[in-house]
Amino acid sequence: MLNSAVGSPVQIDGRDWIQTSTDRGHAVYGPYLQFEPGRYVVEFALAPLDHQQFNRDFRCAVIDVVAGTGTKQLARREIRLSNLQQGMARFVLPFVLKETQRLEFRVWVNGKAPLLVADERPVVLVPSPDADPAQLVAEARFPEPDDRNAPEFFVTHREELRQLHRDGAAVRILGDNVVLRVDDVSFFARTRDDFNFVGEVFFRNAYNIFADAELCVVDIGMNIGLVSMMFAAKPNVQEVHSFEPFRATFDRALANFALNPELSEKIIAHNIGLSDHDRDGTIAVSDVDASGSMCIVPMPGGTPVRVSVRDTATMLRPVIEQARAAGRTVVLKVDCEGSEFAVFESLEKAGLLEQISAFMVEWHRIFDSKTQADLVAPLLRRGFLVFDQSPPHSNGFFYAVRMAA
Repeated sequence: MLNSAVGSPVQIDGRDWIQTSTDRGHAVYGPYLQFEPGRYVVEFALAPLDHQQFNRDFRCAVIDVVAGTGTKQLARREIRLSNLQQGMARFVLPFVLKETQRLEFRVWVNGKAPLLVADERPVVLVPSPDADPAQLVAEARFPEPDDRNAPEFFVTHREELRQLHRDGAAVRILGDNVVLRVDDVSFFARTRDDFNFVGEVFFRNAYNIFADAELCVVDIGMNIGLVSMMFAAKPNVQEVHSFEPFRATFDRALANFALNPELSEKIIAHNIGLSDHDRDGTIAVSDVDASGSMCIVPMPGGTPVRVSVRDTATMLRPVIEQARAAGRTVVLKVDCEGSEFAVFESLEKAGLLEQISAFMVEWHRIFDSKTQADLVAPLLRRGFLVFDQSPPHSNGFFYAVRMAA
């Protein structure tokens, strides 16, 4: 956070800074985020103004890490004007947390030398004593490549990526690709729609469930694999069975899984769609979108795409039976662009709805005669509690959890 009482907010090459004046005070403060116990480093960036004279040296700023609304100082360093003689300088401050605390990373200025102070203060966990804090911090910074050498996607979407970085996503360039990392999950960003997925999955936590039990999760409509990986990152999730019919989207998911070998060990991915029948052939889809949001319900005048579709109950019965035999709770996430109605009909007909403990469902207004009521009704009959977030018009979302007997 920038304190306009001691200076003026400015943007330089897309980055937020505060240009301090002759007033003293905390130029930046916050962000009041909670951190778990561990060893950390935080990086501050300060720069002198172009006209600054260096004919005398003095303390011009203090950087610190504080908890308890500023009452408990965990680390501190004084910055002298001579530290800035070569221009913009970065200062890494280590600190240790022995308990969970809400922290501020502050820069105090005394007003004797006008400065530029960056709002960006990357904080990284140091996982082991032999880890290089400087390298960890460098990787946590927002990349600033020369546009001539940067991936086209990065150049085109620099500001969206910068905002994701402000929100807590790590952004790095890997060859000709942009890789994001959120909550220990890494993935390639290749379309603008990927930003929507990041917001839904990691920032709005649409699927962030907790349970004191071992889980088997079924992901119907895997897309590029973000939800599957988010589930796999949870220690109590033992297996994730994912289904995605469109080859291009499926390949994107596999590429993302390759970035996360420790997570992909839990994921069994199938390049098929689920419905209430078996079919191999070509269907017309409304849009061939690399983001993966396509529908296996045929669309007149659409683009022909070859897919394999299998009956839901036939595919899931062995998964559900084996998971329950191992003492695992079965959870279904469903987001399959209109096929959810056929999925539910297949599960109900086979008597499998009662074998599932929870549902997370995004449903779509593909058919004029069908709404979420057609999906919710069989769950209510089987003792589920349903939390419906669907708006009056357009697609909707609901959660369902089996109530205790």
